[in-house]
Amino acid sequence: MNQFKIAVCFGCLLFCGTLFAQQEFTLSGYVQEASSSEKLFGVTLVFNGEIGTTTNAYGFYSVTLPEGEYSLEVGYLGFRTILQDITVSENEKRNFELVEETNQLDEVVVKSNRVTKAITSTEMSVATLKTETIKKIPSVLGEPDLVKSIQLLPGVSSVNEAASGFNVRGGSADQNLVLLDEATLYNASHLFGFFSVFNSDAIKDVKLYKGGIPSVYGGRLSSVLDVKQKEGNAKQFNGLASVGLISAKALVEGPIAKGEGAAGKGSYMVAGRRSYADVFTFLSSEFKDVKAYFYDLNMKANYELNENNRLYLSGYFGRDKFGIKGLVNTFWGNGSGTLRWTSVLSDKVFLQTSGIYSNYDYNLDNLRSGAEFRWKSVINNYNIKPRISWFINGNNTIKAGTDFTYYNFKPGQISPLEGSSVVPETFQENFALETGTYIDYQQKLSDKLSLQYGLRYSTFDRLGKAEVNEYETGNPLTYNAEQDSYIVNPVTGTTSYKSGETIKSYNAFEPRFSMRYLLTDNSSIKGSYNRMNQYLHLISNTTSATPLDVWAPSGRYLKPQSLDQYALGYFKNFKEGAYDLSLEGYYKDIRDVTDFKNGADLLFTESVETEFVQGKGRAYGMELQVNKNDGKLTGWLSYTLARSESKVLGINNNKYYPTNSDQLHELNAVGIYKLNDRWDFGANFVYGSGRPLTYPTGRYSQNGLVLADYSDRNGNRLPAYHRLDISATLNPKSGKNGKWTFGLVNAYGRQNASSIYFSEVGEVNDQEVATGQTQATKLSIFGFPLPSISYEFKF
Repeated sequence: MNQFKIAVCFGCLLFCGTLFAQQEFTLSGYVQEASSSEKLFGVTLVFNGEIGTTTNAYGFYSVTLPEGEYSLEVGYLGFRTILQDITVSENEKRNFELVEETNQLDEVVVKSNRVTKAITSTEMSVATLKTETIKKIPSVLGEPDLVKSIQLLPGVSSVNEAASGFNVRGGSADQNLVLLDEATLYNASHLFGFFSVFNSDAIKDVKLYKGGIPSVYGGRLSSVLDVKQKEGNAKQFNGLASVGLISAKALVEGPIAKGEGAAGKGSYMVAGRRSYADVFTFLSSEFKDVKAYFYDLNMKANYELNENNRLYLSGYFGRDKFGIKGLVNTFWGNGSGTLRWTSVLSDKVFLQTSGIYSNYDYNLDNLRSGAEFRWKSVINNYNIKPRISWFINGNNTIKAGTDFTYYNFKPGQISPLEGSSVVPETFQENFALETGTYIDYQQKLSDKLSLQYGLRYSTFDRLGKAEVNEYETGNPLTYNAEQDSYIVNPVTGTTSYKSGETIKSYNAFEPRFSMRYLLTDNSSIKGSYNRMNQYLHLISNTTSATPLDVWAPSGRYLKPQSLDQYALGYFKNFKEGAYDLSLEGYYKDIRDVTDFKNGADLLFTESVETEFVQGKGRAYGMELQVNKNDGKLTGWLSYTLARSESKVLGINNNKYYPTNSDQLHELNAVGIYKLNDRWDFGANFVYGSGRPLTYPTGRYSQNGLVLADYSDRNGNRLPAYHRLDISATLNPKSGKNGKWTFGLVNAYGRQNASSIYFSEVGEVNDQEVATGQTQATKLSIFGFPLPSISYEFKF
């Protein structure tokens, strides 16, 4: 709080002359959707075409203006723009309701606001997607997918078609902070990456920060994916249901404590989804012993205590299950809950305080006869986030707050099943406390120049109760230059730490800066810099993260990762916002990047510090995107040119080598065509140069075993990847209900290589036999056109 008080005093001294130079008044209130009273995030309010502000995540805005007459424009993409002439002569609360746009609306009115927001905002390296767009993009088996949709944006990719997670500007999947109503999700995928955990029906807003990340966020290096659930309809009860080839889902929403007025004191939303492919596996002899399904539940409610105070309660629970009879059984998933209080302390000050619980766990059952056991791992974290926003005047805004996160890692517990002889074992729990105190300042210096700068101070304490190994040289590993390998040092003893006692502490200042300079009314240049620190690590030696990977906190032998990212961009609108262009270049300098050593064995390993090494990394590239925003055909075209490399002692002769997410070229084209009131068509084409992988270059025999000799780390490449997906949506006739969606993924049947593996087993007369010859086999996830059909109706 001391930092916040200092910043407030500084702000008062700096701008007191401005505040008292002329009589000013504050206009504040909420902007919401007319049909449901759902608050709208990111709505732009522009006065006399110059002074502007936007609504926060709860639809609240505040702007201080000199006394006088103003022409006000309130606009939001997809909604009809409000134009009003207002008189500012006193402090006033004024709410607005926006109506969804129709085909008869004046498109020029809608465009004018979009031009202002896209060009004048200090934000860069930020992408937003509307739920309606996500639903129109072709999807696997007809299930709209948020994560697959953001992979069509520049700088965002995946290591293969069914990878768990996503990669941003060359970063790994664990370097993305994924938030659902402020709660952290540790695994954002279902069924090993085929689908995401986000039910598109339950999602309200999606915002992806690739760079220029505000100081309110911390804890990850590459990106922040901030997803907010719908609040529910405060005016009337309604529902939505759909059924497709892979899953069925339903949503209900309605008002709370609705009286004689148009809207209730609050609202609720409940949505559920389940896949059911497992129901039909008995039809195939090949898959009759396989179980694979997922389900999830989204919930949210809010209640207005009075005019200035509101409570929100939201939650998520999701589970996956995969099993092969008599062999293996796994189930994993996320759970979260958020209780949030928002308060308008004055017409210039907005407070929100959140208490958050987040959980991720997985179970692995080995069902092989005689050795049945269950392996269980759990992550729990508890989070408190008080935040305050002070809208000083039309040109200056301060945001500040503190985050407290307590972690409890349970990396592994082994217990016997079915009376097997497996000895029970519990790996040591890990505890940690992470805090972040920040202040963020938005400042308009002139009509052309605007700045956003801030500072975050983060701390991380690895806590007991714990027994920490002591090694002979003080470190777990010693690099042997002659053998070009690491030697595990002998353990000389352990040090005991009591519950709550600090084992190791880290702290860091994380400055953030963004600027925007207007070149013309329709173009601007932007620059940003941000420093990030990441105290959690995903320890994995697979190309794509899996649900069974181990998360480890920083400690005595594992340093936090840190990053400096620089970005510069050019932004331009054409034809009053019908088209817009963005061109960005970036450079990322990464320290203490974590990778596994050669020959690492991470499964069932408690002393993970003996399996990984740390070094440095770099990523750099250029991103181009052109959007078409109006007309029957909308969509975007994007191209990314990028590199991502690491340099770690003992790997690749101590030279830089490509990371798993390195991809030189990526091209995405997305189009949505509205033929008429009944038919919408969608298509996306993806092209990407081959991903890195490590080939064996030879083999040798040792003690009767044939062993492979591998090339440099990630020294080879998969073939180039390309794919076309198409979809068609048949909307209901006027006054009718029910919408049909048809899709075709991989329309021309391209057999893209997801991976290549090597073996000495081949097929002779439909039988697998040892050939004595090493052969490569290409694995394709979607090696043929994959059709889909789904039906959606409202009630």
